[in-house]
Parts: sequence; structure tokens; C-alpha cells
Amino acid sequence: MIDESNPAGRLHKILKKAKSLPDNEKVKSAWAKALSIEGDEVDITKAVIELYSLSQEIQSLIKMNDSLNHDLYLSSFNQIERAFFPLNLANPWQNSKRQLTDEALTRLQFCAQELSRFYKEESLSKEELDDIIARTDELFEALYSSALPDALRLSLLEEIQRIRNAIAQYKIRGAKGLKEALQGTIGAVYANQVELAKASDTEKDVIERLGKLIDKIDSFTAKALKIHKIIRHPIKFILEQLDDDSVGEDET
Repeated sequence: MIDESNPAGRLHKILKKAKSLPDNEKVKSAWAKALSIEGDEVDITKAVIELYSLSQEIQSLIKMNDSLNHDLYLSSFNQIERAFFPLNLANPWQNSKRQLTDEALTRLQFCAQELSRFYKEESLSKEELDDIIARTDELFEALYSSALPDALRLSLLEEIQRIRNAIAQYKIRGAKGLKEALQGTIGAVYANQVELAKASDTEKDVIERLGKLIDKIDSFTAKALKIHKIIRHPIKFILEQLDDDSVGEDET
């Protein structure tokens, strides 16, 4: 059984589904179905680019092990990547599908087996994913309609959108993508903690939602990737620890 919790396993699962689609399918429709995407051409293009990045990540991980025969494991990746590019979404799927040979998928399966020796990730359940999506959407709307300073509001909206993108690409990037988006959000919070502290009375709901979302994603990614949480307490707690001097210094 293929370990689908590592990058090679995830790519194999996606490409196996793509290979099963009819030749007369359009490229746009084929990738949308293989990736379970309902978005427009821009969303599909971004997702295919992420597949290419995933392919590159797998090759880098395999090359980290000097004891492996890299040619044996990686010789089909150039062929696999020709299924991604050139990307003409209006073309018939047949030409791209032709690159996804049984041999190429078998070599990818070998990569998944090898990576499973040291790379294992716990998957997010549908219920957990739906909960994070709901929290993210609610926070985005709350931020958008908040009275936070425009620059701060825009900065946080951009970070929440990155989390949204990571959720949309979870099937491709897994928990690692969520962790990277989370790190950006935490960085934005720390960079703007004085302004957030000033708004803690008037925008308490927004700040609490932000803290709860960060804590939720942090807990999941720590569990999935078997690492320590980035923060030990919700952001709300961190903001409450700001002393009056830090605010005063900013005002002078």
C-alpha cells in the first residue's frame, strides 16, 4: 500500500487519478477533476504549478539520501513534468496523459516507499478541514468589515488569504503548506502587535478569532508534522501580555 502522507505519495495519488480520465477530456477539466478543484483557469494553473513544485521537492528529498540510486528513482520525473507543462487548458487531455506511463508512476511509488522511512504526516480529516475553512472565512469577513487601521487590516487580510490558498492546495502540499502560511500570519501579528493591542478593546472579536484560528492551525500542523507548536498560547494571551511601556514607546 502506498503511503500517501508524504509528497511522493500525494503526487502519485493525484497522477493516478489523472491517468484514469478519458483521453477526450480537456486539460482544464482533467486537472480540475484530479485535484478536486472547482475554481477558474487561474486556480487550476496555480495548482498545476504547485504540482511541479511538489515534483521538485520529491527529487530534492530523494537526493538527500546518498545511498540511493538517484537515476533509478528519479529518471521519470522529466517525463512526469511534461504532463504539467506546457499547460494549454483547452487542449485534449490525451497528449498530457501520455506522459503518465505505468513506469513513471511505478518509479514515483518507489519514491513514496523510500520517503515513508523518514517522512510521515498525519492527514487532516474532512471535519477538521471544514472547521478550519469556516473559521478562516469568518475571520476574513470580520477583518474586512473591521475598523482596524487600513494598513494593518490589509496586512492581515493578505495573510489570511495565504491561509486560504494553503487550504485550497492542502491536497497537494499537505500540512507543510499550512505551516508556512501560519508562520507568515504569526510574523504579521508580531510585527503589528502594538497596533493590535491598541485595538484590543474595539476589535476584541476580530483579535479573538485571529488567535483561535492561529492556535487551531498551529495545533494541527504540530501534530501532523510531529513538531512542537510555534506558539504555546493563543495570540489573545500574547497581546494581553504587552506592557503599557511598549504602547507608550510607540506613541512617542
